[in-house]
Amino acid sequence: MSEIFAVDFASKDGRIRKELYGSGLHVFISNRNIGDTFDTFKALRFPMVRNHDWALNNSGQRMIDTHFVFPLEHLDPSDERNYVFGPSDEAIRLVYEAGSKVFYRLGTSIEHTKDWHFNANPPKDYHHFAEVCAGIIRHYTQGWANGFHYDMKYWEIWNEPEGHISMWTGTDEEFAKCFAITLKHLKDNFPELKIGGPANCCFRPDLVDLMKAECDKLGVKPDFYSYHMYANNLEEPYRSAFAPREYLDKIGWDGVELCLNEWHFIRAWSGVHSNVTEESWRRANDGRDGLLGINSAAFNIATFCIWQNSPLDSAYYYGCGTGYWGITRPSKLFNKNYYSLLLMRDMVYGYPEKVALGGGTETQRAIAGLSEDGTKAAVLVSDFCGPEMEIKVSVKGFENPSSAKAVLLDDIYDNAESDIALAEDGFYHLQKKEPGAAVFMLKLVK
Repeated sequence: MSEIFAVDFASKDGRIRKELYGSGLHVFISNRNIGDTFDTFKALRFPMVRNHDWALNNSGQRMIDTHFVFPLEHLDPSDERNYVFGPSDEAIRLVYEAGSKVFYRLGTSIEHTKDWHFNANPPKDYHHFAEVCAGIIRHYTQGWANGFHYDMKYWEIWNEPEGHISMWTGTDEEFAKCFAITLKHLKDNFPELKIGGPANCCFRPDLVDLMKAECDKLGVKPDFYSYHMYANNLEEPYRSAFAPREYLDKIGWDGVELCLNEWHFIRAWSGVHSNVTEESWRRANDGRDGLLGINSAAFNIATFCIWQNSPLDSAYYYGCGTGYWGITRPSKLFNKNYYSLLLMRDMVYGYPEKVALGGGTETQRAIAGLSEDGTKAAVLVSDFCGPEMEIKVSVKGFENPSSAKAVLLDDIYDNAESDIALAEDGFYHLQKKEPGAAVFMLKLVK
């Protein structure tokens, strides 16, 4: 690969794909009187947000998870008195008020109990569970039970069921049967909606095969297949986007959308979900290589760039809470991931006309775009832990701008903007302050 990025703003190359700019973030309702996150959420302008794990971020509220919305499993799903919609209604209302839409995950949030599991157990009756899910869908899309008519198109059956006792205590075969029965019932009742799942921990062909076999028995096919990616290198975003598409097409699930609805940088699970000590926690979270640091932010931008030319239909960044996975530090100050999301937002809405771009080293990825009226241009560049101290950008089709700015996100600066000039060699030189990860946005105005 060339060490120079060559951009041709006169050569259109589709659109910056905003459907890849989804998230799990939402407006926290349980502590709004203490710290209201509405304005922060609204400013990020996610087109759609997935509601998995929202119950974990709103202590004391019965919300979103099917066992909270319908708490007594033996009751009649056709009787609206058996549902608890209030807290979920409020959380979802705030999302739509902010201008986003909801991707609804049916089932349970993750349950990190030890000896006993209370929510991750298989439903006692799969058909009954399917009827409960239908009641929830009717409430939010058809106005049932004093409900709403939201544009809420995507409905997901469960999350990470594959032999993971924090999410599903049954067998893979039991889940495949539950999935197919629920899918069949929901597709029959709501053909206008997108029904799918199951949010696998990663792409698992063996589990897809089990699901497909059960679906084939009932003559049904999901509208989307969902799965997750947690990674620390730039090869995994390619594999996670392309391998599932090839496999699904091969088994006859062509046309089934690919939805990668949890993704995040992680160096190692030690210090996060295992071997948690004071030292391992700091290593996993703090510093350049932690979940909240600049390496994570640079990985985010690189992944967003990689997926622009992939078969993925949608993607959702897993940043739904505080602490490990959120956009703030324990101090409540924004972390580096937050600033990377702002840069994605700016590309999606400020420069949606994607243009031709080539070059970069093995550690660098980039995309470029124009504003709708063609008067503004931008190049978003990530260097994921590379040794080079500068990135060169050549520009065609947008010569002699009246203004040129460089935005820098690194271990020190948080989207700091400064003037930049075209050098005598004909390149814009994006200068790093130190070796390692950094993100730049070159912004030009006619």
